[in-house]
Amino acid sequence: MENERDKSTSDPGLLYFTTVLDSFWKGLKKYFWLLFPMVIAGAAILYAYTRLTYSPSYKAYTSFVVSTAGSDNSLANYYNVTTAEQLQESFEAILESGTLKDLIKADLEVSEIPGTISVEIPEDTSIAIFTINVTSSDAQSAYDVLQSVIANYPQAASYIVGSIEFTVIDESGVPGSPYNAPNYSSSVKRGAAGGLVVFLLVILIYALSRNTVRREGDLEKYASLECLGKVPKINSKKRSGKKQMVLLDQQDRTGVVRENFRTIRTRVVKNCEEAGAHSVLVTGTSEGEGKTTIAVNLALSLEKRGLKVVLVDADLRRPSVAEALGMEPPKKGLKDVLSGDTKIAEALKPYNEGLFVLAGTGTTASPARLLGSDRMDVVLKTLTQAADYVIVDSPPCGLLSDAALLARKIDSIVMVVKQDYMRIDRILAGVEAISATGKPILGYVLNETEVGITGYGYGYGYGYGYGYGKYGYGRYGYGYGYGKYGYGRYGYGEKNDAGKKKGGNAEA
Repeated sequence: MENERDKSTSDPGLLYFTTVLDSFWKGLKKYFWLLFPMVIAGAAILYAYTRLTYSPSYKAYTSFVVSTAGSDNSLANYYNVTTAEQLQESFEAILESGTLKDLIKADLEVSEIPGTISVEIPEDTSIAIFTINVTSSDAQSAYDVLQSVIANYPQAASYIVGSIEFTVIDESGVPGSPYNAPNYSSSVKRGAAGGLVVFLLVILIYALSRNTVRREGDLEKYASLECLGKVPKINSKKRSGKKQMVLLDQQDRTGVVRENFRTIRTRVVKNCEEAGAHSVLVTGTSEGEGKTTIAVNLALSLEKRGLKVVLVDADLRRPSVAEALGMEPPKKGLKDVLSGDTKIAEALKPYNEGLFVLAGTGTTASPARLLGSDRMDVVLKTLTQAADYVIVDSPPCGLLSDAALLARKIDSIVMVVKQDYMRIDRILAGVEAISATGKPILGYVLNETEVGITGYGYGYGYGYGYGYGKYGYGRYGYGYGYGKYGYGRYGYGEKNDAGKKKGGNAEA
C-alpha cells in the first residue's frame, strides 16, 4: 500500500489528475446547491425558447398512380412502367422547374407560391405510386397548392414524358392540425440535461483553475520554504453556540492533537536554534487560515516540554488568543502596555505553570503606530529575557502592514497556510512582503488538511469559529530529537557537548 502511494505521488501526470479529480469533487460539494437552479433554469429556458419560436406548419398530401393518357389495355402495363421509370428520373426536376411554378402561380393568382412542394418517389418502378407533399403555415394554402400541382403537373411533364394522367388513391384534404406539434416535454428534458452539462463544465473549470496548496511540496517548489508539519482538520463540538478550539491540554483530544505538534515543535525548535531565535511571529496570508490556532497550540506544545513560554496576542484589530484559550477577558493587555497605561507584569497573565499570556483587549484606531513603536521593542526584549520562547500571534501579512512592522522586531517567522484555500500567487505575495523585513522564515504549517476522494490529504477535520475562520488539527506527526532540548516522539533529553541527545524516556 505504501509503495503504491509512493509511486502515485512520484508520477506528475497521475498527481495532476488526482489533484484535479479531488478539486472537482470538492467543487461538487461546495457548489452542489447550484445544480438544481441550473437544471431548472436550463429546462425553463429551452421550454420558453420552444414556445416563443414555435411556428405551426400544415401538410397536405396526395398519393397517385401515373398512367399514360389514351393507352389501350394491352400496352397499359408497358407504358405505365416506362412512364414511371422516366418520372423517377425527372419528377423532382419538373417540380422545381420554372414552367410548373409559373403554372401554379397563374392558377392561384399569386406572385409567390405559399408553400413548399416535395415528392416521395418509389424505389420499385413496377409500383408507380407517387406522393406529393405541400407544407405551409396555412392549412388552406397547403391544400390549394397541392391541388394546383396535381392539375398542372401533367402539362409541365408533357414535354418530357408525354401525356400522363394522375389517378388519386389517397389524399389528406385540408389539414386539420399542424404536423409539427411542439414537444414541450422533450424540450424540458433536453433543457434540464443542458443545465446539468453546464453545471459540470463550471465545476471542471473551477477544478482546473485552482492553483492552491494541496501538499507540502506545492509551496516548497515555489518559495523554498520547509513544511514544518501538517495539521489535519478535526470536527469539534459546539458549546454555547460557538465552536470550541481543540487545544493540546484537552484530555479528550490530547492524543489526536499532540502527534501533529510534535513535528511542528521539533522543527521550530531546531530552526530557531540554527537561527539563534527566541521569538517567533506566527502569521498567515489572509484571514481564515488558522494562525491563532497554530500559535496557541505551538505555545502549549513548547510549554509541555518544560519550557517557559510567553504567548502574545499582537492582533490589535481582532484579538482572539484569550478567548481561544478559554480565559476570562483581560482588563489590561498589550494595547495598554504599548500605550503606557500599564506595566508588562500587570498585563501578563499565567495560563498554567510554564505559559503566560499577554492578551489583547479590544481594538485600537492606530495599531500600526503602536506595533511599530519603540515601546514594542522594549516589551519584546523584556519578554525574551524572561522566557525561553515568545510566540506572537499577528494579523495576516498579506492584508495589513502590522505583521511586517512586528517582524522587524522579532527573531523569526512561521507562516500558516490553509490547505486548498488561497491561491499560490497570493501566498507568495504575502511571503515576499514578510521576507522584505530580512527576518528568517522558519517554514510553514499546512493547516486543516483533509482526505479527499483520491486518498491524498490528511485528517479528521476541525472547525473553530472565532477570529479568522476555521482551524484544524489531527494526529499524524513525528519528531525526532533535534535542538537544544532534544525533543522527539519517544523521548526527551538535553544535548551534550557533541550535540547528541542523551537521557530520558519521558513522553513528548
